[in-house]
Amino acid sequence: MPSGYLWVDHAAPEHERAARVGGRVRMPVLRPPWLVVYQEPGRVLVNRWPGRLLRVEVVPAQSEQERAVVAAVSARIRPDAGYTHAACVDVVAELSPALPFGPDGEAVVRVVEAAQALDEPTAHRLARARHGDAAHGYRAAWQRWLAGTRPAGLGSPVGSGLGLLHQVVRDSARSHGGPTAWVVDGDGEDVVAEPWQSAYAALREAALAYGAPDLLDGATGRALSTAWQAVYGRLP
Repeated sequence: MPSGYLWVDHAAPEHERAARVGGRVRMPVLRPPWLVVYQEPGRVLVNRWPGRLLRVEVVPAQSEQERAVVAAVSARIRPDAGYTHAACVDVVAELSPALPFGPDGEAVVRVVEAAQALDEPTAHRLARARHGDAAHGYRAAWQRWLAGTRPAGLGSPVGSGLGLLHQVVRDSARSHGGPTAWVVDGDGEDVVAEPWQSAYAALREAALAYGAPDLLDGATGRALSTAWQAVYGRLP
């Protein structure tokens, strides 16, 4: 049976949230949302935190109707998408939820959890502590990553960690920010205002510094982690 990885968080349907090692997860009806089984941990889309990463095996369709429905849905997925849809899986193991963020994913998790607890005074501290060279170093590290050899379908040097971090900071601004935490940009979209925007920049710089250290030289790594260390201390 094909195997892969299933991400489960608090927004998942009940049949997914109940998944346990050795158990079977079957969709109660053959309609979306489907079980999304990723080929590699680094391609897992994590857009909510916390969550659980499960190693699963796809169970073959049990009826002609199920085979037809799953085949039709899967046919719409690009061959290089890195995932497939399934109606039923067996749970083989539960793995560290840090795996989607790369070899140093535990550090990225630490940054995401700090973002979850972010309040306005801490956002001000992060914004004030950013190194003057951090933004340039962040862009340079991205360019180095884009120019190198990287796994197909990987969205960033730390998988979906930066996108997750953006969402978590937005959630914290809504929960802990005052009425001025949001502004409307030129496109009419609600975006976080200062100090939240600079705090997010400081946190994503820390996530890159600690989550993808091979992209940075010593000076750049220090610049990207300056705000983090000023507020939270040094990561192991």
